Amino acid sequence: MTTTSSLLRLCLGLGLLAAGCTPSTSEWTPAEAPKAPHVDYVRLQHEAAFKPGSPDLAGGEAASLTRFLDLAGVTSEDHVYFEAGDDRLSVARLGRLTRLAAQQGIGARTLPPEGNLLPDHLRVVVERYVVTPPECPNWTSPAVGDHGNQPGSNWGCADATNFSLMVADPRDLVIGRTMEPAQGDGAFAAVKRFREGKVKDPSTQGASTTYNQSQSGGASGGGGGSSDSGQ
Repeated sequence: MTTTSSLLRLCLGLGLLAAGCTPSTSEWTPAEAPKAPHVDYVRLQHEAAFKPGSPDLAGGEAASLTRFLDLAGVTSEDHVYFEAGDDRLSVARLGRLTRLAAQQGIGARTLPPEGNLLPDHLRVVVERYVVTPPECPNWTSPAVGDHGNQPGSNWGCADATNFSLMVADPRDLVIGRTMEPAQGDGAFAAVKRFREGKVKDPSTQGASTTYNQSQSGGASGGGGGSSDSGQ
């Protein structure tokens, strides 16, 4: 009887110990505060009005377009497009917009018309990707008593935020860039000289001279220092 009671007490104690080490379902998990930057695709557009039957912009339209580009913070890194209609004035009007954008250091490409443009209007489209850092700092997880042994809620916040602020083009986080062929002119020239027996011998004369001068200068400097200290 005594042995049976002891076994029951032992099993009960082990059960309580295991239950105490098991995290509850309401305990914090890293999924509640992801540390990944969020990237959004943004498309801004402006309708540029022209004088009827003319390639010239309507009154005040040049200033309006400039204001749109300034408020949007458009730079040479952004993707800017001009969407024109299919009438005979489209080419001339596209040229006017292209020159106006070039004055601000902005290049643009042409989009095919979608068919919903107003008469005597061209559409200016700016496409870009915007990165948003994670919500940091985050101290929602308890500082102590984390039986699940999970990383803290603020773990990785600084790295993710700094990465979001430093990325040059947020589009790279979504699509990336195509690797261009590498320039190997210098290496090729060395191989070419090797094959033709015209290898350049490394010159050590200048290095030796510099080394000797530094050594002699150091010795004289040391001697002068000793003389001054002796006085």
